[in-house]
Amino acid sequence: MSPVLSAVLEGLVWSALWIIMLMCLFYRYPWLLVHDYPPDARAAARLPEPSPAQRRNGILFTVCCYVILIGTLLAAGLVHYAAAPVSFGTVLLHLWIICMAWNVVDLLVMDWLLFCTITPKSFILPGTEGCKGYKDYRFHLVGFGKGCIYMTLFALIFAAIDFVILKFLLW
Repeated sequence: MSPVLSAVLEGLVWSALWIIMLMCLFYRYPWLLVHDYPPDARAAARLPEPSPAQRRNGILFTVCCYVILIGTLLAAGLVHYAAAPVSFGTVLLHLWIICMAWNVVDLLVMDWLLFCTITPKSFILPGTEGCKGYKDYRFHLVGFGKGCIYMTLFALIFAAIDFVILKFLLW
């Protein structure tokens, strides 16, 4: 299998992990996602204040998910390139493809298909029924643009970590 195809497939797996995390957050800890909603929905949202236990559990859940997501991304570079030396650019490209696969899946599946087109009731925050932001495709496109920058930086940081581990511990 080509390295690019491998990275795309890993990106789809990484995207599935992100989606699982986000769905759990939508259903159990929606207050942790309010900042990602369109401005009119953020302003109209009427979420009950989480209890200290709910807040703690939400933060713990999020931290655990990020450990899994980061660990998976780090492992992707290490597993693929442990056998023989490659350039930093090769590791970076691999991780960038994985990160950008998630960014594309987030835009097309999570944002445009689910959020804007289907808009399941579980995605609608209490008090925001009828907000026009739920159908604002441009809002999510702008988020995708920001995601391109963030995912590029994310790939750069984790490619550097992978490359240092590969160079000094595995090759």
